[in-house]
Amino acid sequence: MGRMLQMNTGGLYGVLRDFYILTGNRIGIMDKDFREIMSYPVQHCGFCALVHKNPEDAQKCMACDREGCGKCAKEKSLISYRCHAGLTEVFLPVFDKCGVLAYIGFGQIVPKEDEAAARAYIRQCYPQFADWVDMIPAKSAEEISAAATILQTIVAYVMSNRWISPEKTEFIEQLDRYIKDHLNKGISIDEICAAFCISRTQLYKISLDYLGCALSEYIRRQRIYHAQEMLRDSEKTVAEIAGDVGFSDYNHFSRLFKKYNGCSAREYRLRYQ
Repeated sequence: MGRMLQMNTGGLYGVLRDFYILTGNRIGIMDKDFREIMSYPVQHCGFCALVHKNPEDAQKCMACDREGCGKCAKEKSLISYRCHAGLTEVFLPVFDKCGVLAYIGFGQIVPKEDEAAARAYIRQCYPQFADWVDMIPAKSAEEISAAATILQTIVAYVMSNRWISPEKTEFIEQLDRYIKDHLNKGISIDEICAAFCISRTQLYKISLDYLGCALSEYIRRQRIYHAQEMLRDSEKTVAEIAGDVGFSDYNHFSRLFKKYNGCSAREYRLRYQ
């Protein structure tokens, strides 16, 4: 069984929806056990919805997903494959230091360069759904490649913001509250150990097991995360926000913000305004 996940459903829904609007490709998120947990649109395309109604065919679909996602998990890279019915699927893993957390991908596409033969093969496999085959969207290799590039950007963004992460323990939730309450101050490892009556060794192990990174890195990410919230929701200047989240050096804040978000704090604010 996969680890229980904590997800920023609002943020994820937004990027899935934007991807679909931009590319026209249905996009979904599967957990480590290959169960779909979020998608946009929610419904499969008409043909695939009919196929999934048959338990035997649904198992064939899952077997294809398992094989394709297993390969992309092993290689930790994007993989494109044909499902048992001949449709193109593209998936990319979301992972932390402990392994794969989920998969994000798009598909249910007929390859345009081989469209006639592909549709004929699908009709041969599922003659009872022949009327639905022409409704399956067709995309060129160039269009699929462009969508795959956008998918990689989405996954990188999701990973950097920890929008998909292992479910937090009660201790991690308390730690998050502690960090938030002390954002505008220096936060040392010794102070955290003292506040929670825990040794440095225990804290180090918990950080690796549940955060996927060193605690100092996690604190930096939390500072940047709260800076993002303030850039979206407050009228404070970037310099004021940098100070509020604990950065006495504005240039250091600027470098870290760009590292985690791929844009400056000012660009980030303009984007969300």
